[in-house]
Amino acid sequence: MRNTFRNTWARRAAFTVFLVFSLFSAPLSAFAAGNPEAAGNPESWLGPGIAAYTLGMESSQRDERLRHFSEAERFFSAAIQAGADSTDGWVNLGNAALQAERLGPAILAYRRALILAPGNERATQNLAHARTLLPEWVPVPAPDGVFDTFFFWQRTVPRSARADWAAGAFAVSAALVSIGYAMRLALPRYLGILSALIWMALMSSIYLRPDSTANGEGVVVIPETVGRAADSINAPLRFGESLPSGSEVRILEDRGGWLHIELYNGRDAWVAASGIERVGKSVQ
Repeated sequence: MRNTFRNTWARRAAFTVFLVFSLFSAPLSAFAAGNPEAAGNPESWLGPGIAAYTLGMESSQRDERLRHFSEAERFFSAAIQAGADSTDGWVNLGNAALQAERLGPAILAYRRALILAPGNERATQNLAHARTLLPEWVPVPAPDGVFDTFFFWQRTVPRSARADWAAGAFAVSAALVSIGYAMRLALPRYLGILSALIWMALMSSIYLRPDSTANGEGVVVIPETVGRAADSINAPLRFGESLPSGSEVRILEDRGGWLHIELYNGRDAWVAASGIERVGKSVQ
């Protein structure tokens, strides 16, 4: 009777664990895939975007080049809205914006690409190049410190891959724990607990991301955005020059159409919220 009770309890525990896993695995799979069919057909925008970009590369006249690259930027943006919210999609958008001489949207796009795929070579190199086009007085984020280096795997492994690994770790944990309790073996239970810890670490890297404060960071996207000493259009100017498009900032406070921002050298100012785009705002 005692053995029967244990076996029944083990089967119920196994069923419960696998039920929970099924609830987690569905959203993780959708997260990894990006759900490209949720908002239309991005291919209908990607083709014209690539065509416009190609025409821009082939154009010798500056005005014509800018016109084609601006068209490509609009098409790539529409593709992202239609579901192509991927690293390549954001890099393509950044490249088109950069060629259209819109430095702010280009830097913003590269930053968003790196949220989806930390360490992506194209996005990293293009972002570094775009930052060199800013005026020398505009500070840029410093290289990673010791704390960031500790979490290096979060920047080198895309979130979609970590989501897949998390789903796999959960499945292995569920199977090992179930086997351990069903057969009354200690080793599978301990290995299952280890797999569960790995799953928790991966999930934390996806949702907590200690190396990223993307929603608290922003990029100036409006040329000549004025920084003021207070949240008023009548407040004195904070800097000797307006912030150029492409300036990267930390967002300290949001107050009625004004943002209290901090540059990466510690200087702060108030700017109109319309001039700033949050890095993490449109990235799922």
